[in-house]
Formats: sequence, structure tokens, C-alpha cells
Amino acid sequence: MSSESWIRFEGVRYDVRPGERALEAMLRQGAPVTFSCRKGTCRACMLQAESGDPGAAAIAPLPEQYRALGFFLPCCADAVEAVEAVRADLSLCVEEALVAEAFRPAPDILCLRLEPMRALSWVPGQVIDLMNGAGESRPFSVVSAKDDYYLEVHIRVRSAGAVSAWAAGLGVGDSVRFRGPRGGLVWHESLADRPLLLVGTGTGGGVLAGIARHAVASGHRGRIRLFHGGRGADDLYLGPWLSALPKDRVEVVQAASREAVGDMHAARITDLAFADGHDLADTAVFLSGNPDMVETARIQAVAAGAALDRIYADPFEPPVPYAPRDAQKLKVIEADPELWEALGEGATLTRILEEFYAAVYEDPLLAPFFHRVTKQRAIEKQYSFLQDLFHGTKLYFGEKPFNAHHWMVISDEVFDHREALFFGIVRRHGVPEPMIRRWAALHEMFRREIVKPTPRGVLREGMEVHLEGYSREVLDIGAVCDGCSGEVPPGSTVRMHVRTGEIFCAKCEGRDTTNAA
Repeated sequence: MSSESWIRFEGVRYDVRPGERALEAMLRQGAPVTFSCRKGTCRACMLQAESGDPGAAAIAPLPEQYRALGFFLPCCADAVEAVEAVRADLSLCVEEALVAEAFRPAPDILCLRLEPMRALSWVPGQVIDLMNGAGESRPFSVVSAKDDYYLEVHIRVRSAGAVSAWAAGLGVGDSVRFRGPRGGLVWHESLADRPLLLVGTGTGGGVLAGIARHAVASGHRGRIRLFHGGRGADDLYLGPWLSALPKDRVEVVQAASREAVGDMHAARITDLAFADGHDLADTAVFLSGNPDMVETARIQAVAAGAALDRIYADPFEPPVPYAPRDAQKLKVIEADPELWEALGEGATLTRILEEFYAAVYEDPLLAPFFHRVTKQRAIEKQYSFLQDLFHGTKLYFGEKPFNAHHWMVISDEVFDHREALFFGIVRRHGVPEPMIRRWAALHEMFRREIVKPTPRGVLREGMEVHLEGYSREVLDIGAVCDGCSGEVPPGSTVRMHVRTGEIFCAKCEGRDTTNAA
């Protein structure tokens, strides 16, 4: 390995092995980098080089404007040399476009077709951040395909929407600003031979129709099934877009949950999408639209065997924080005596957890979340939580999933990494695959309580309380200082961080009183 083959990111140096892509090297060593497709399409992993050379392959998929700013794609970087990198500052990349068309295919849905002022490339499912006149922005997913001249987005118009209500007043010839395209859920060639299951609601269906059209045009060989739902007939506005899909390549089902539409009786689209009980182990699943629908569909997909790294989801989350529902979810989970028996009435579960947490405490991505938690304590808490779920006992008295993770910034990628590690170990202990799927679906129920981009407060009597700062505490029993690892005897006054519970002795906070009179 060349001594210069490395990337330094957020203060940590990540060495890159010969033949290894920079993204894989960073993930291998625990870098907190965002990623999705790993193929150079979505740009979710894009970084900005402040110095060094990321290599020609790392910049080849990017437009000239991005290259000039030092942006590069670590997922494509196969020859990095001493790169000092930071997260890409997309505020430097504001694009302009003219409104070519603006029309409403349904009363509260706006279709915008934009003509960018300079050459851009995009694929359906990527996201642009559309900015109103005041500079406020909201993400909208791209519907148009790579060969289309116009950049097309579908917008649910809300009267109080900072951007959607503004967009509703746009007309042909108006100028708009946006950032992107970036990220999103995108088809890539590695999926070409796999069946595709696309499930969306409302404007999410438009995104999936674009993905299906792009996949067919790109030579997709697997079966494609597209399920589009909504509350009423107005949500099923995609007639012209769906009719453009080749009927011999794409199977389309539409339904409204609150009324019959044509020959289709009222039904939830997730019920229809998973009604046939298909094994989804080889299927790529794309989900887009209402976040509650995406949550339900993701759980059902996992229960049907879909691999976490082949579930691509874009929940249209509102700007207000998600209200946790873990208490309600826990109440409806029924005991699973068959699974408990398969876990040796707890004996196999113990061995699984011992092996899992041994791996966790050595894992650079997961270990930081267990600071100040002993391995044995982590095993005991997880055991009692799972025993209650599977066996119906009431032995777990810890926090529910949201409160237990409220301060942790956990991405979907970290959540998936944890699940892959856990269920890999479960399989090694001989648990039958149908039971693993049931178990994985239970974990998936709490993804929204755990995954978050910023720390949250703890819930107390329905109120979210942000625990920050320090308090003075007098120790009833001896402890160890988290600052210097020195012994702190009973009766000592310490400074305690309210959220983390870390304690700091008098020496560490500069008030050593050991020699005081």
C-alpha cells in the first residue's frame, strides 16, 4: 500500500488498500460517511477535497461545476493520494431553471417541468431541494428520466407549505433556484437481473413510474411490479405516466384506501403489494411516499425475506419531528412461543447475545454508542427486552426504544449495519430462516424510533425534554471518573452530564479539594 493512499475525514485518517475503493475503506474503518448506491449515481457519499488527489475515477461522473469545487465520489475513488476531505457544501451549488410547464394533474398535485439554465444530468428518484423566494427549501424527488429534456418534479400542494404553496403560484417562464440533484432511491445496473417491487403512494408513485421507465430503458431484465396507492381517486393521477410504461415489462396495480376506483375495490396498497406471499430474498424493493406507508411496507418486505441492502426507501417526512409510537407498537406485539422455543427457551438467545456484543464492542461504527455501558449490562438489557417480546414475560424495566436511543444520531446505514451483524450471528446459531424473518420484522418496527439525523429529547409524560448541561451530585457509592479514570470515593461531589450520565471528579474540573483544610 502506498504511504500516501489515504483520506483524512473529520479528523481521522483512513488508509486505503490496493484495489480498494475509498468508500469501502472508510466504511471498513468506521467513518461516519453517508452512502447509498455505491455506484456513483446517487451522490449521497460525495465529499469535497481540500487538498490531495482523489483520482480521475472519483470525479468522472460529476459535472464540471462540482469538479471545480473539489467535489468527488469516494465510492468511485480507486486511486486516492493524501486527500484531506470534508462534507460537500451543497450551498455552493445553487442551480437555476426556467419553468417550462406547470399544471395540475389532480386538484392538490402540481407537476413542474423545469429547464435548467446549464447542462445537468439526473436519474429518476434523485432529489432536488427547491428554494422559494425567501430561500427556504424542501426536497422533491425527480420523476423524469435521464434522456428527458426537462427536469420534472411532482409536488403535493399544501396551503401552509412554505415551498409547495409558493410553487403553486409559478407560471411558465418563471425562474426558480434549487440544489442538486443528489441522493435518492435510484436504479442501478447491478439490479438488472433482479425482480423489482415498487410501492408508492401519491406523488411517490410518480417517482416510481420514472424509476420503472428508466430501468426498462436501461435494459432491466427482471420482473417489475409497480403498486400505486392513495386515499382517494385524486391521488391516482398517474394515468399518462403509467400508460407510457410497456405493459409486457411492467405490471401496474392501483388502489385507493378509502374508495373504490374503477374495477379496484378500496384497499391499502401495501396489502395488495404483499398479498401473494412472494419470497423477496432476491428482490429489490423501492418504497416512496407517505412515511407511514413506507414504514409498513418496509416491515412487510423484511418479513418476506428482502435483504436490508436491497430496500431503497424515500419516506416523504414532514418538516416537523416524528412523534414516537413505540409504546403503542409494543402493546400490539404478541408473544411468539415458537421462536422462543427455537431459541432454546433462552439458552441459545444468551449465546447469540454474547457473541453479538463481543463483536459490537470491537466494531468501529457501533462501539461508540456503548460508551460507559458494560458488555454484560448490554447483554442483560437486550435479553430481558427480547424475552418479554417472545415469551410474554414482564421483566424488562428499561427505557423504550426511542428514549433508549434519543441522543444517538443513527443513520439508516448504521441501523442496517447493526441488523446485518446481528442476524448474521443468529443464522450461525441455526435459527430457522422463517423465524429470523419474523424476528427481523420486529426490529424493523422500531426503525423510526431509532434512526434520526440529530439528537432528540427524552419523552417524559408525553413531553420531549432535552437533557443537556451538568448537575452537581453527591455519590452514595464509589465510582470511577470518566475524565481521568481515577477512583471517586462515596460522599464525593461530582459534576454529572445530565444526558450521558458521565461523572467528573474535582481534579478533572479544576477544583481539587483533596488538600483543603
